[in-house]
Amino acid sequence: MPDEPIDIVPGVYTTPGEPEIMGLCIMIDNQNAQWEVSTTAQYGTVIRIKNGSKWNAQEYTDPNTGKRKLQIFREGAKLNALQLIQPEADSPNDAAAENEESELKIYYTTPEDGHTPPIIVPAR
Repeated sequence: MPDEPIDIVPGVYTTPGEPEIMGLCIMIDNQNAQWEVSTTAQYGTVIRIKNGSKWNAQEYTDPNTGKRKLQIFREGAKLNALQLIQPEADSPNDAAAENEESELKIYYTTPEDGHTPPIIVPAR
């Protein structure tokens, strides 16, 4: 199993010399330095995924909603567990206190972890 799960937590985005911006943060481990992130004046933030990486990304149109979405894909990965860390509330329908935030952890394994080859589905 990878050293760290995929974490979805409340987070802070920072730019040097600017105030912190609070929001939703998705953290994916960079196994074997397979991508690099840079910023440019023209394009903003650029994420380069190296050729041969097991991580890939693609933009697509959701057939159900017609909305454009971004898919981040890890070849051969298998979902093992989801862990929702939710602050206590008085009842299941109550919201947590304003200063308490929920977090989600996604645990997965890869063929490299489990020594099983990925299943390759032919394109349609």
